[in-house]
Order: sequence, then C-alpha cells, then structure tokens
Amino acid sequence: MNEIFLYAVCVSALNPDSAVWAAFISADRRERMAALTRAEDRRRSLGAELALHAALRRHVEGYAPPPAYRRLPGGKPVLTDGHGFHFSLAHAGDWAVCALHRAAVGVDIERRDRVAAIPVREWVGVESYLKLTGAGLSGGFRTLCAGETEICRLGRRAAFLARGEIGDCFVCAATDAPARLRIAVIDPPAFG
Repeated sequence: MNEIFLYAVCVSALNPDSAVWAAFISADRRERMAALTRAEDRRRSLGAELALHAALRRHVEGYAPPPAYRRLPGGKPVLTDGHGFHFSLAHAGDWAVCALHRAAVGVDIERRDRVAAIPVREWVGVESYLKLTGAGLSGGFRTLCAGETEICRLGRRAAFLARGEIGDCFVCAATDAPARLRIAVIDPPAFG
C-alpha cells in the first residue's frame, strides 16, 4: 500500500524568534511568521516548516535547507524540486505536521476537544480534502461527507483518507488512492 510520510513537531518549547532556525526556513515562511502577532502562532508556523525540512531531509536525496517551494494561485504550496514528492502542512494546538507523498496530498490536524458545528473527526477529513484540491474553504465543504477511509462529495467518492492521532489531536491526510500514514514525531534539536 502507498505510504504518506507524516512528520510531527511538538511546538510548545520552540522559540520562533531564535536565529538558530534561520537556515531551516524559507523566505516565504519568514514573511508569514513576521505577519503573525502571537508567539504561539509563530511557533506553529515555524514547526510546520521544520516538519517539512525533516521530511525532505529524510526522503529527498541531495536536499539542502531551506525548503524550496512556490505557491499556486489559490495559495497551495508546491515543491520547486521535490524529486516527485508533494507535501501539505497543518498545525493545531501544540503540534505542526507535514505530510509528504509521491502523489498530491492534503493534511489537517485538529485538537480532539475543539468545539465546532461539525464533529472534529469529520472536519479533519473535510479540510484535508480541501487542501488536497487546493480549493480551501471555498471548495464547497458543505457538499462533503468524511467517512473513516474516504470522503464523498454528493454521495460519490472524491478521495481516500488516512487517519491517525498525535498527542491530543486527530490528523488526517487525503489522497487520490488508498494510502496509510507513517507517523514520525521529530525533536527539533535533532534537525541540524
């Protein structure tokens, strides 16, 4: 079965203002972090990029930091030289994740205790699919129904889902073919 490599970083102890991370994050990420006013938001943003760095370091031969990617018109990031890999980033609570896959992928992570109109377990499936398509919340999420292993739009399968748990969060990745998650929790000091 296909594998989606999911790298998770606990961001609670990260110092997003430390220069130690400069070599590992892209100019795009630095700009995004600079626009965030809350330290916890900057920590999660940094953690997502560090998770991407860890994934590329382990799977892309010849990779050298920082990650090189561009954004499509809708905002979806794509690697500029990922040797056939696709990625998606997400963060929630104390966790940031990167999903790396040989095919297009979308990932979401949400705290289990999040209060919302849509149950959290279903929502991570829906949002991972919207990230897969690059449509974001404008992608007609009200027409989607996320089951355990697939997501349907108006009763027809739209994608496959792979689920897991990290800390106090549910995580879900969406792809066009069945796949399983291979989760690795990464310790930021080991990145160098």
